[in-house]
Amino acid sequence: MSIGALEDIYVKLEKIRAFDSLIDFSKSRIQLDIVLQLAAARKPLSADEIAEAIGQRKKPVLDALRKLELKGIIRRTEDYRNVYELSDLGKQMISDLTTILGASNLKEVVRSRMYGKIGARDLIKLIIPVHYLYEALVSLGTSKTHELPITVLARATGISAQRLMVYLDPYSAPRSEVRLFKKYRKEDLMTKMRSLLTGSRKAGTVYYRPTKLGMELFYRLPIYAKVKNSKLINLILKIFGYYNPKLVLHKVSAADTALCTSLITLLLVLGASALPIVVGALVARVVISVLLMLGYGK
Repeated sequence: MSIGALEDIYVKLEKIRAFDSLIDFSKSRIQLDIVLQLAAARKPLSADEIAEAIGQRKKPVLDALRKLELKGIIRRTEDYRNVYELSDLGKQMISDLTTILGASNLKEVVRSRMYGKIGARDLIKLIIPVHYLYEALVSLGTSKTHELPITVLARATGISAQRLMVYLDPYSAPRSEVRLFKKYRKEDLMTKMRSLLTGSRKAGTVYYRPTKLGMELFYRLPIYAKVKNSKLINLILKIFGYYNPKLVLHKVSAADTALCTSLITLLLVLGASALPIVVGALVARVVISVLLMLGYGK
């Protein structure tokens, strides 16, 4: 395994984390298009010029410009208040994209943007594999057992299991230069239940686990220090089994449904005598809510 290759992956993971904190590129394509257009133009542009160049109506462009300005990614020029340019932070974003994509790829993206051949949608296709690699590594690293079935891992990253495997498999193949994950099949409870119900022998569920190299990479990420040094986060891990907010929310939602059903049933069956149990359960739910707010607070 090449140390340089691992270092390259680490730098890309860190850059994509910082980049995504400024622009959620899965939801903010107009903002990304504006940044690309300003980088391609290499000169300040008005809202009308930007709207025409990226093929959008002026109103959503003005809204995106306002958000980018609030984030400090773009600024208005000193001479003309309605003309925009990249700020120092915006220029740093372009530099980060160079790190993520490689200089030649980004140069081609920016050059093509000038001729209207490529936009945020195309750039996102290049960035997304690195983004989901980061999400998967953090989800596995912050789970209690450091292993997750592909179905749960897909829920954590917000995409389908098939699509996620396409992104992870280059880093889980036995001969991969940077093998970050171990992929294997395991017969869990759901697989056994399906086999009993259908009478057919099903292959085990696909699981992923970080390799030693994958955990070494995870230990270098800032999220590891946050998890390691927080008693609240460790308590969340003990209660739910993982720290990923999507997975925790899924468990909380399922538990809330079961809790409400149980409490209503108790009240109907036992009447007023069930009130102490109901109050105790609701107090416990409030405590869990406070724990989660503190554990996921900035």
